[in-house]
Amino acid sequence: MVYCAVMMGNLHRLNVIAECRGAHLGLWACPPFLFVVMGIVDISAMLGSYVLANRYLDETTTVLLITAVAIFIFVIGNFIITGFNQIAEANRIKNEFISVVSHQLRSPLSVFKWVLDAMAHTSVDAARDPATQSYLGMLRDNAEKMIQLVNMLLEVSRFESGRLVLRQDRVSLDLVTEEFVRSYAPYAKAAHVTIQFTAPANLPPVRGDKEKIKMVVQNLIDNAVRYSRSGGQVTIVVASLGPAMVEWRISDIGIGIAKSQQRYIFQKFFRTDKAVQHQTQGSGLGLYIARSLVVAQGGDMGFTSEEGKGTTFWFHLPAYST
Repeated sequence: MVYCAVMMGNLHRLNVIAECRGAHLGLWACPPFLFVVMGIVDISAMLGSYVLANRYLDETTTVLLITAVAIFIFVIGNFIITGFNQIAEANRIKNEFISVVSHQLRSPLSVFKWVLDAMAHTSVDAARDPATQSYLGMLRDNAEKMIQLVNMLLEVSRFESGRLVLRQDRVSLDLVTEEFVRSYAPYAKAAHVTIQFTAPANLPPVRGDKEKIKMVVQNLIDNAVRYSRSGGQVTIVVASLGPAMVEWRISDIGIGIAKSQQRYIFQKFFRTDKAVQHQTQGSGLGLYIARSLVVAQGGDMGFTSEEGKGTTFWFHLPAYST
């Protein structure tokens, strides 16, 4: 039995594609696959050298030439594979570090926020003193921002380590959107931005993880309001794209995205120059996470934008079918 288990383990390691997928690496960044490729290149080079040398050179020179070619390719290939191996290991350690640190930070931050809430509501002095209430409010807001950042880092860690678990819920996109439109109304009013939302009465539900879909909707509404100009309008439309797909679309009259930077918009930690100037705070993780969540649930996400005029983001999710 032990022998069979060992043999099965060795056979599994021979499946380099499965091993690369298990490590969450592309084939051309995966050391086992590169090792096989370099082996094929090495053999092909030796055979080619032998055929050419055998035709034009004597036997001794042919052997020396083939040996030299083999050693050269082996050394170069070893350097390449070692480098990729180190990159893959560094990536694994980075993901583990982010996961551990994020988990360790989330609990004390939550306790910190809970204590601040308790102080604000139970302390008589705090309740009477406007300055104290203001300071406690600032601390609560910053604690909430730190908790959101930690949650984002955890989501990224789950994507990249293959530990993302998705439910298959029946989700009403219109109800989810209405919830966030109401919650963002005071923030939008303070920024002198109006939010308009429309959806048909017979909109079919979508299939996906409700909490993850809420994260996507919240991120897109937050961005649209945050980067809109004063006096601007954010328009949200949810509509059916036939029986199999539902579209969610949001448009703003805001700063827009420069054409030269649009290709990077869904990359991790990327923020456009205009976004940094308009809002100094931001992690550059929101859109990366939003698109990853949508794609992982069988959908797609994209955008159109014109610098100085505004941006439209959209995503599609499969309709729920019984």
